Amino acid sequence: MTAILVIVSFLFMEFVAWSNHKYIMHGFMWKFHKDHHVSTTTGIKTIFEKNDIFFLIYAVPAIILIITGLMLGSAYPVAIGAGITLYGFTYFMIHDVIYHQRLPLFTNSRNPYIVAIKRAHDAHHRPSNTNDFNNFGLLVFSTKYFK
Repeated sequence: MTAILVIVSFLFMEFVAWSNHKYIMHGFMWKFHKDHHVSTTTGIKTIFEKNDIFFLIYAVPAIILIITGLMLGSAYPVAIGAGITLYGFTYFMIHDVIYHQRLPLFTNSRNPYIVAIKRAHDAHHRPSNTNDFNNFGLLVFSTKYFK
């Protein structure tokens, strides 16, 4: 049952990330997210961005769930916290390391899924039309980016 909770929590985080990106980051917390888009369009790379605050927004609930579950001897909060943490690690690796090259790793992936992720994220950062700008998720996006 705990393995299922980890997987479901991981998958649910894609929806959470999509909705938070669309309605919060591009909404009332735009002042924190804006520098992320500016750095992409200007090509100026920094080690840290204001946008990095969102790491804490996701990490704190996961840490609280894991600690609470361990203190209460309950595997369920630990499993949910682990799913959130695994999604966060995946997000960091794909978004920050592979796409934005914040660490010099995986610079030339030819994996079709990674290439499609890069195309979808390119469309979000450099939209050619209003539909492109709607790519707010990370792992789930239109199949057109595989072409």
